[in-house]
Parts: sequence; C-alpha cells; structure tokens
Amino acid sequence: PIETEILDLCNFDVPLPDADIVVAADILYEPRTGEAVARRLAEALLRGSRVMLGDSPGRPGRPSFLKELQRLFPGIDAVFEDTVGTTCSGPRNELICGENSMSVSTVPGTLPIAVLDLHPDSITSLNYVGN
Repeated sequence: PIETEILDLCNFDVPLPDADIVVAADILYEPRTGEAVARRLAEALLRGSRVMLGDSPGRPGRPSFLKELQRLFPGIDAVFEDTVGTTCSGPRNELICGENSMSVSTVPGTLPIAVLDLHPDSITSLNYVGN
C-alpha cells in the first residue's frame, strides 16, 4: 500500500519516516527550502530510499538544492530531466496556487516540468560530507 506523510522539511530533529521511495514535488520555491530538501533527500538516499523530485523550471530553490546536494555528495550525477506534465483541475489551496497559477486549469493541459530520479546505488562510490 502507498502511505503518505506531511512533515516539516526544515525540522531536522524529526527524521524522515522509513520509505522505499521518497517523492517530493513542487517545493523548490526558495533557496532555503532547496537546501533543506537536499539535506532530506540525502538522508533518504543514505538509508536506502529511492528519491524522486519534481519541479517546475526556473524555481529559485533549484540552484540552491543542486549546490547543497553537490556539497553533501561531491561528484553526484544529479540532473533534472525536462518533460511535460499535466495541469491540475479542481479545488486547490490558495496558499499553493494563486489566481495567476499556470498549474491549475478547468480542463487539464500540458505544463513543462523537470524530474530528478536518484537511486541509493548512485551514491555508493561517493563520500558523504555531511551537515
């Protein structure tokens, strides 16, 4: 079965729950968040979880995310793959989607996205620098 959990990515006192796959999407809005996501995804990789991160191109947190991930795992091959996603329809929280959001529509449409897929074996030959 698929289980989900909501947590504060920036609260490192609370460990991530055990998971085979950790999925995060549409969260790289700010550089500070990007750094926190890198630390959390490193935590997941180190304990053997596969990590998938989806993001819209141009988000300000992506460069900080990649820089922090490279700091934690020097030499890691972390490349976002550009692809096409689908917009959402139906009610969404205004905090997440303001009235000018491109990700919500009455009829689903296409939307450019990027996906990062990292497997735990991608870090086996790398030195973890830590926090």
